[in-house]
Amino acid sequence: MKAKNVIEVILADDHAVVRRGIRRILEKDPDILVIAEVDTGIGAIQLVQEFKPDVLVLDIEMSDMGGDCVARELRSMRLPIAILILSACNDQHFIEEIMRIGVDGYLIKGESPKNIRAAVHQVSAKQSVVANTILLFLYATLLWDVLKSSPLLALLPTDINFL
Repeated sequence: MKAKNVIEVILADDHAVVRRGIRRILEKDPDILVIAEVDTGIGAIQLVQEFKPDVLVLDIEMSDMGGDCVARELRSMRLPIAILILSACNDQHFIEEIMRIGVDGYLIKGESPKNIRAAVHQVSAKQSVVANTILLFLYATLLWDVLKSSPLLALLPTDINFL
C-alpha cells in the first residue's frame, strides 16, 4: 500500500550509473520513493503498466526505443502518470516536439539535485517544468524571430554579428 504523500517514481535510463545517481538524488527527499528502475523503453512501458507510479523519469536515448516513443505510447494509453524527461539533449526543435507529445517536464542532466527533486514534485502536482536554460534559449529564439522581421532591427548598429 502506498504511503500517504509519497511520490512513487520509476527511473528509465539505459546507463546503470546514471540511474544510480538519479536514485541517490531523489531518495534524499523523504517524500520520493523510487520503486523501480529499467534500462529499456519497452521495459519502462511494462513497469508503468504494472506499478502505476506517479512519475516516470525518462531518458530520451535508450537502446530499444527512444523516450519520445515511450512517452507517445504512454500518452496513447491515457495512463495517469507524469513524465519527466531527464536528458543530455538540448536541441530546441526536439524539445518542442517532445513537449507537444504531452510530457510534463524536461530537464537537462546537468541540473542540480535540488532542481531534479523539485521537478519531480512539480510534475506529480500536475505542473509543467522546463529547465531554465532551455526556457532562456526558447525565449531568445522567439525574440530573435520577432526582431528579425521588425523595423527595429534597422535601429541596431550594423557591426553586430548575429548567429
